[in-house]
Amino acid sequence: MTRRIVPATLACAASLLAAGAALAQQSPALKEIPADKARLTGSMTVDYNSRSARSTSGTDLYEISELAVADLMILKGSVQRTPGKSLVYSVKFDVVNPSNPSQIAREVAILRGELQIDNNGRYIPDAGRLRIDVVKGNQTSSAFGGSIQGRNVTRWWEVGEQFRKAQKEATKVYSRVVDGKTVSIQVKNPDPLRFERTQLASGPFAFLPETRVSGNLDYDYELGNWLTDANGVSFTYTVADRSFTDRVSGSIRFVEEEGNFTDKGGKKKPYTGYYEYNLRWNEQAVNSDQSFFDSSAAQAQSDAFFSSADQSKPGLYGRVYYNDSEDACKRVKGDDGKDKCVGPTRSEVTWDLKAEKLTNVQLSNWVKLEMLILGPLTDE
Repeated sequence: MTRRIVPATLACAASLLAAGAALAQQSPALKEIPADKARLTGSMTVDYNSRSARSTSGTDLYEISELAVADLMILKGSVQRTPGKSLVYSVKFDVVNPSNPSQIAREVAILRGELQIDNNGRYIPDAGRLRIDVVKGNQTSSAFGGSIQGRNVTRWWEVGEQFRKAQKEATKVYSRVVDGKTVSIQVKNPDPLRFERTQLASGPFAFLPETRVSGNLDYDYELGNWLTDANGVSFTYTVADRSFTDRVSGSIRFVEEEGNFTDKGGKKKPYTGYYEYNLRWNEQAVNSDQSFFDSSAAQAQSDAFFSSADQSKPGLYGRVYYNDSEDACKRVKGDDGKDKCVGPTRSEVTWDLKAEKLTNVQLSNWVKLEMLILGPLTDE
C-alpha cells in the first residue's frame, strides 16, 4: 500500500526538527563562553621519580592544583604514572553554578581509575575502568573508552637516536590557511599520538555528553612541537538528539628559553620554557592539492605557520609554562661520550590559556583529552 505524506505531516516533521535544533541551541553545552570568563588557568607540579637517583619508587607524581576551566569547573588532585605501564587518577571536580558563578559545589565528581598501557604503547582506558563518577546529587558514572596509540619514544635518552633515524626516513607536510594563503612546513618522521575511537566520559555536568575522538596529534622530535595533520583531531558528540563534530587543527609549539611571567594571582614566577598554543576549532580546511612545501622559503613559511597573531578565530591560545630542574637526575652517556641527565626530575607547570569563541562542551572536551595524554605532553 502506498502511503501519502500530507502537508500536515510534513509540517509536523518540520516542527519536530526545528524543536530539536532549538533544544540543542538552548543547552548549556553549546553556550559560548563569555570572553571575560574564557580562560584555562591553574598549576601542576610533576615529580619525575623515575628519573631521580634518589627515588626508589619509579613512580612519577603529578599534583594538579586549581585548574580552572572558565566559570565551569575546577580540577585538583593527583595522577601517579609508572612509565610504560599505567597512570592512576584521582582528580576531583568542583563545579560552578552557571547561573551564579559565586556558588561553587565542592568535590562533586572524581576522575578516577587506571589508564593502562600495553606492550605496544597503546593507552587503554577501559582496561583500568577510568571514569568520571558524580558522587554528589544525582550520582552517575561515565567511562572513558577506546584507545590511544602512544608515541614510539617515551624516554628522553632515546630522543637523539630517534631524531637521527628521522633524518633518514619519510617527511610529512603540514599546512594551514593564513590570510587566504596556504603555508606549509615539513617535519621529518613525526611520531603520532593516534586517537582510535577514543571515548571521553560525560560529566561532571549532566549537559556535557560523551564524546568520540579520532585523528592524530603528531610530535616533531627536532623542535619539540605538537601538530595536527590535514584531518585534524575530531570530537563527535550529541546534544538534544543532534549530532555535532568539531575539528581541531593547529599546533602546540615548544619554546626553550628562560624568563619570568606573572600568574593569575599577580605573582612573578620563572620559567625555563613554554608551550605556545595555537589551536583552532573548525577552521577552513586546506585542499590537498595546495599543500606544498617550498624549501626556498622554509623560514618564512614556518613563521607564518606558527603565527598566533590572529586570535579572533574560535580556538585556544596562550602559553603553558614549565620551570624544570634536574636535581639528583639519573645520567646516561650522550653522543659526545659525556654523562648527561635523562631529563628534569621536577617540573612546575602553569596554564595561562585563553579560549576564543568556544562553547562549554568544546573547552571541556579539550581539557578531558589533555588529562588522558598528560604523560606524553610532559615527556619533553
